[in-house]
Amino acid sequence: MYPETTRVPDLALTLASSELGFNVHAGFLDALTTEFGISPGYIGAVSSGSYVGGLYAAGVSAREIHTILSSNEMLKSVIELKSPLRGMGMLFNKAGFTGLISGRKFALYLKKHLGNRNIEDCENAELSLAVTNLTKGCPEIIKKGPLVDFIVASCSVPGLFKCQNIDGHEYCDGAVSDSSPFYHFLEDSSIRRIIVHTIRHDERHARNTSPSSIARVFGQSHQIITDRIMDLSLECAKSRGKKVTVLTSIVPRFRWGKRGSHEILFEAGRKTVLDNINLLRDVIGLNFLTKS
Repeated sequence: MYPETTRVPDLALTLASSELGFNVHAGFLDALTTEFGISPGYIGAVSSGSYVGGLYAAGVSAREIHTILSSNEMLKSVIELKSPLRGMGMLFNKAGFTGLISGRKFALYLKKHLGNRNIEDCENAELSLAVTNLTKGCPEIIKKGPLVDFIVASCSVPGLFKCQNIDGHEYCDGAVSDSSPFYHFLEDSSIRRIIVHTIRHDERHARNTSPSSIARVFGQSHQIITDRIMDLSLECAKSRGKKVTVLTSIVPRFRWGKRGSHEILFEAGRKTVLDNINLLRDVIGLNFLTKS
């Protein structure tokens, strides 16, 4: 645990998927732990949320995560010389060519900070990662197994990352089947409160009247499905008497590596917590005070 942070054992935090929202999640966790002074007993995460949630659950502070994410090494971990060749294989629908990035360098960079730790060994929170199991043809919540491998699998956006093979099963991004994985928390009697942190880009939050690109069509279609799954999960939570609070960070879209973008996104995540301190006090039910 971090200094002056109280662990709330019956609180679960879900870090939802987003387009490169890594630093936003890191900022949210930073303000939650250092300003509000609490740490969740459980973390459920998917896609970019898995990267941040996995590091945090393993004992890396949110500020350290921000440094890891903002490093040039992070950017280099997704640049591979063979990506154009993989793109050609995908163009001709060749077997085994499922993404531009293999994920090996991505995993090696993570292993610098996490080593060969297993998910069940995380000491800062009980961690669960959402993935899509293509071999079984179903979504899965992973609570045991190699941490780095499943973080990479949870981040493996189809077409961008190659499907990840773990113990004979092929996995891809968990957000394909559930962008805000908290449904499994509803079954756990030890969890009383759930906070879900979601991220949206400001242009998607506003009504779109201009002609759409193919990227926007896919993005909006996925968001519509995501919103519907969220609504159904919230209805289920209400019927079971579980309190779920959804906090959303609205952020600008940046190219990865653009000067200053890491800090802006990190602060956007922090702002979401700071703007909702009174709501969080009600959710937690404890008289925490923000630091001046």
